[in-house]
Amino acid sequence: MMLYLNPKNWQGDYKFPSIKDTRWVFGGLLFLYLILGETLLGFSRKPLQIAFLIGLGAILEIIFSGIFKGRKIFPLSAIISCLSISIILNFSFGYQNLWIPVFIMVASKYLITLNGKHFFNPSLFGIVCSLLFSNELVSLAPAYQWYGTTESAGFMLFFVITAAVLFFIVKINRIPLVLSFLVVYTLQTLLRTYIVRYIIPPETLFIGALTSPAFYLFCFYMITDPGTSPNDKKDQIIVGSSIGFVDLLFHLKFSLYTFFFAGITVAAIRFLYKLWQKYQRQEVEFVSGFKRLAVQIPVIILFAVPFLISMQWDQSDGSKLLAEHPFHLKLIGSKQSQLFSKQSDILSRVDPKLTHVAKWILSVGDAAAVADVNGDGLQDIFLTQILKDTSCKAKIYLNRGGFQFHKIAIPDLEQYLDSPEVNGLPAFGLFLDYDNDGDQDLFVGFGFAKSHLFENRLIQDGQFSMREILVPDLFNQSTICLAANAFDFNRDGKNDIMVANTLAAYLNDYPNKVSLNVFKLPKAEHAGDRRMLHFMHESWHNANNGGENFMLMNLGNGQFKQANSKQIGLPETRWSLSIGCSDFNKDGYTDLYIANDFGRDDCYLNMGGKRFQRQEGRFHGEVGLDTYKGMNSSLGDVDGNGQEDVYVSNVHHAMQAEGSLLWLNFTDSNAQQVNLKERASAMNMLNTNRFGWGAAFADLNMDGHPDIIQANGMVGDSWDHLYEERNDYWYYQAQIARTGPEIHSYADKWADLRGRSIYENEADGIFLNIDGRTFKDVSGQVGFNHRANTRGVVTADFDNDGDADILVTDQFGEPKLYENEIEIKNWIGLNLRGNGIGSARDPVGAKVWLSYQKDGQAKYRYQEFHLANGFSAQGDSRILFALGKNTEQISKLQIRIMWPDGTMQVLENLRINGYQNINQ
Repeated sequence: MMLYLNPKNWQGDYKFPSIKDTRWVFGGLLFLYLILGETLLGFSRKPLQIAFLIGLGAILEIIFSGIFKGRKIFPLSAIISCLSISIILNFSFGYQNLWIPVFIMVASKYLITLNGKHFFNPSLFGIVCSLLFSNELVSLAPAYQWYGTTESAGFMLFFVITAAVLFFIVKINRIPLVLSFLVVYTLQTLLRTYIVRYIIPPETLFIGALTSPAFYLFCFYMITDPGTSPNDKKDQIIVGSSIGFVDLLFHLKFSLYTFFFAGITVAAIRFLYKLWQKYQRQEVEFVSGFKRLAVQIPVIILFAVPFLISMQWDQSDGSKLLAEHPFHLKLIGSKQSQLFSKQSDILSRVDPKLTHVAKWILSVGDAAAVADVNGDGLQDIFLTQILKDTSCKAKIYLNRGGFQFHKIAIPDLEQYLDSPEVNGLPAFGLFLDYDNDGDQDLFVGFGFAKSHLFENRLIQDGQFSMREILVPDLFNQSTICLAANAFDFNRDGKNDIMVANTLAAYLNDYPNKVSLNVFKLPKAEHAGDRRMLHFMHESWHNANNGGENFMLMNLGNGQFKQANSKQIGLPETRWSLSIGCSDFNKDGYTDLYIANDFGRDDCYLNMGGKRFQRQEGRFHGEVGLDTYKGMNSSLGDVDGNGQEDVYVSNVHHAMQAEGSLLWLNFTDSNAQQVNLKERASAMNMLNTNRFGWGAAFADLNMDGHPDIIQANGMVGDSWDHLYEERNDYWYYQAQIARTGPEIHSYADKWADLRGRSIYENEADGIFLNIDGRTFKDVSGQVGFNHRANTRGVVTADFDNDGDADILVTDQFGEPKLYENEIEIKNWIGLNLRGNGIGSARDPVGAKVWLSYQKDGQAKYRYQEFHLANGFSAQGDSRILFALGKNTEQISKLQIRIMWPDGTMQVLENLRINGYQNINQ
């Protein structure tokens, strides 16, 4: 076969496609879909990503056509295929993975041919290969991205079907193909609906299967491709029916993306059959085809090399960094730590209407908080253990040293632990000095009942004890609180409490206030009354039916007043899971980053202590416009530029290849708009193939750069084992996700989760920060080897030896406690205490700069004072700086502290390798 490597040898028969070419209509419709997706429906694709895909596909088509066929072409087909995969596929916000489907798609047209033409639909081939071989870096765009409301879902389906029928299907004579596929697919869907009717409501599966826009694009646009589908009506009926039948076979194996796999399977069988016919007839093309491939494959591989290199754009070696700064994590068993847990019957006590999804609804809330509550200098622990027995639920564990803890019950809290039908469940803990008296008080966020505040009596009575403080604005309302934080909103020297409601605390369909309590739902008032079941998220990408977040303004003297959320700029009612606090624009006022499940996060700038202003970019993928599942918001200076960045953990699995978010902060001082750039993909922090939950920043290897600890794993069947083999709920979840809010926002329409698992017992991650450029997972190398369904990540120096130890909570098991073992280290620890007048005793937002000279180089580090800093977790609030190995080479060491009231304090001649109390 001749290769036309010189463009001068390309044929000059270039013709621009006629305006009557049906492909223009096809491409125009796809372009309209993309416009709607970008403007109305919340596709998580950036416009530049789409342009990159289309441009790359067009360039490859022109080059390959010239090299292998010697023709100059206008790449209309490639553009159409790229529009198709831009709609159907989902990517993280990075760019380096986009070439995978495009390259496969275009290359397939030249490698797999029959009678001189490509045989497989390029889009279908690229999609299937990406799903099979990209390690979930690329997945199908979730059906929920097509749904914002019932109206938008109906509009899109109407648009897809009518456009296909009126403008495309009729012109290319593929009606028998489409009808045969639809008939068989509908019949087999009815069969599947009947088989699994006891697991998932029939209408959920049936509607989900037949209303997915991706399904309609496959049916009306992909299998009807004139270049790769049969012309003969009899063959069309055979192919359409076969795809529907093979799809059923894949469903029997609980496969995802079934119709795409069915389409490629039938196409492959047809291709092999036709090749066999050629072989039987001893046609020349069968033999020459292998000679052609022998030439084409090396050329195409050569073109793939730059893309393969781009996939490995950063070869930084975590092992080298570990060798330079070695550390190891030692698992402390519960026999030593006394951090036990005991299974309870709580899942069986859920209202009978909800037992089938109890494990989903109660899959969160195992939280931990640390602080020195008894003033002995050691960090103590509060564990909610939400699903565990009362004997270990909501207890304080006093640190006795040597990683041994002593359990203490809080009498005023114990009264709320035995009757979830009345008192709900403890789901979050936050230590704070609300009264500025110098000891750590405790806020306990409850789900499905009132939350509570407890005063530490250490200062008043001379010994540690907790007493509940009546806060009317807490006492008079129900909460579903999985997150809270404290900071001085208006800089009056008193920390206010920000409380997040994940779900709506009250059922919206009732005219009066009716609290949502999953242990005791309201009774039906008439036949068909389902109002009590209407509380699940209304959208999978932009849910706005969550709870109202509110702020308790600290008035002093133990008094709080709830601010009007709308008046202070917090009107959003999303599914909030974590509240991060930091001064993004360095104006002296604490700003917020709230991570929300099932939709976009909320980033707020504090406008002078009077109100918040929500930050929102222009396109999807920019701050405030993500469509992800924000679980966690942790803050730390990742890249060493003296500004705190935000890490948001997320899910990265089949149907949801989204990955975590890592917002690097480049905001100018006193700016009225944040400048956060998403870099998770570029810095290897997607946390791929994991169901991510909490996370934390800590300089584990003490090299001066904050590393990331990531908790993973959803739910298993250890508490409700029913089947011999693992029974995957994610398959049923895919069917639910395809439905509109009129289906999946009602709990009774969800599939039965009992005895089933969702990405259970996954490995947690230790990601080393390599010079602020990238992260490397070194979990196995440092002994972080457990596999569980973990939630909150706490980092604290439990033994006061200057390194960060780790505590990870497990929703269905015992907490995991690790001692950080570093032999050679030098450090400075600061325990900051505000003056209680201009700055709160807990000086949230205090800025600390460390500077020194070493080996002739200036070194700088930056941290802010935090309380809660991550999902279901409050870590050690003390500031810890690593100084490296050789302190004798350090000179000009200085620490500058800007307190929340704006005053500056400079510290020199500090003692190294010890904690020091720094009072304002």
